[in-house]
Amino acid sequence: MTAESADIRDAFDFTDKTVCVTGAAQGIGEAVGEAFAALGANVVIADLDEEGAQAVADRLTQEYGVQSVGLEIDVSEYDAAVAMVEATVEEFGSLDILVNNAGLAGVKRFLDSEPADWDKKLRVSLYGTLNCTHAALPGMVERNDGVVINYASSSYRGNDPGLAVYGAAKAANRSFTKTMAKEVGGSGVRVNCVCPGTVETPSTTEWIEKYREKLGESYALGRVGQPEEIANAVVFLASDAASWIAGETIHVDGGYIRR
Repeated sequence: MTAESADIRDAFDFTDKTVCVTGAAQGIGEAVGEAFAALGANVVIADLDEEGAQAVADRLTQEYGVQSVGLEIDVSEYDAAVAMVEATVEEFGSLDILVNNAGLAGVKRFLDSEPADWDKKLRVSLYGTLNCTHAALPGMVERNDGVVINYASSSYRGNDPGLAVYGAAKAANRSFTKTMAKEVGGSGVRVNCVCPGTVETPSTTEWIEKYREKLGESYALGRVGQPEEIANAVVFLASDAASWIAGETIHVDGGYIRR
C-alpha cells in the first residue's frame, strides 16, 4: 500500500488473489481459508483429508461467492507439494499467497518416543513447510510478488514437556522464516510467521476441556484462543497493510505468561 492508495479498506481486499492453505479441512486452517474467502480471494483448501477439504471448499464457494477448490496433499512429500502448486496455477493462473498451516503435534515425552515418532512430526511440521515453500517460491519470485506465511508455536520456547520434537520443528520454522525473508525480499516476496498459543479446534477440544482452568492461568487474557483469532493475524500479514513487514514472527497467544 502506498501513499497514493492509503484507504485501509483497500489493503484488505483480496479480490483476484489466490491463496493456498495447507491443513485446511478443519480448525485453524479452515478459519484461515474462510477469512480470505470473505475478503474476496480464490482459495485452495489443501489437506490429507480430500473429502473434508472439498467440503470446506464447496462451503466457501456457496457462502462467499468465490472460487474455491479442495486438494488432497501430503505436505511431507515434496512431489505432492509441487503438484499442489501446479494444480493451483493451472486452476487460477497464479499462487499469490501460501499459508503453511499443516502441522502435527501429539504429546509424548522424548524418552518415551522413538525415531519414527520424530520423523513423522518433522516431516509434516518442518519438511512440510520447506516442501511447499520451495515449490511455491519460483513463481512468486518470477512475478516479483507473493506472500508466504509459516507457523511457529508457543512450544518453540522449550517449556512444554511432551512437545520437544514439535517445538524444535516450530523453532526451525521461525529461523527459516527469517532467512527466507532475506533471500527473497529483494524479489518482492514477503515471508513471515505466525506463532499461535493454545487454540480450541476439533483436535484439541477434549484436551482443553480437561485442562481449561489451568490453561487459562497460562495466558494474560485468561483463556485459550479461537481459530478465527489466528486467521485474523494471517490475513493481516498477507495484506498490503503489512507491506513493510518481513521476516517477523507475530505471537498470537493471548499474552502467554507460563514459565
